[in-house]
Amino acid sequence: MVTRKEKREMEKEVNYLFELLKTQNHFFENLNKLLKEVDDPRHQSYITYDTEVLLMMVILKNACNLKSMREMTNEFNKEECIKNLGKLLGNEDLEELPHYDTINDFLSRLNPAELERIRIDMIKKLFKKRCFDSYRINGEYWGIA
Repeated sequence: MVTRKEKREMEKEVNYLFELLKTQNHFFENLNKLLKEVDDPRHQSYITYDTEVLLMMVILKNACNLKSMREMTNEFNKEECIKNLGKLLGNEDLEELPHYDTINDFLSRLNPAELERIRIDMIKKLFKKRCFDSYRINGEYWGIA
């Protein structure tokens, strides 16, 4: 049995950004492209952050189990986070992250069909890679929830 101290020591060795990139590249290699292709409803002259930055922040907020947009802004507003998000998106020039009000404004104007298209693409990839096979009912049927 592993002690809590041993677990903390093992976690020091883990590069979570690398693990996230590895997982994203394995399951969703075109995710950045899909996020970039989202039709941006904002007035083009006011845009500071591209769609992939705004959407990836929301994805990471949920992946990090952050409860609110304000908490996301507070937790991610660190040099290391900005640099890591830039690496994740292939945007090494990223210098600042958007405030949660900017993201909320973007999301309130966004056509939900844009996110649905990405979600469907991701689910299709998971089916293609047979990620859900062990969850079939009687080895044949898919459960719908």
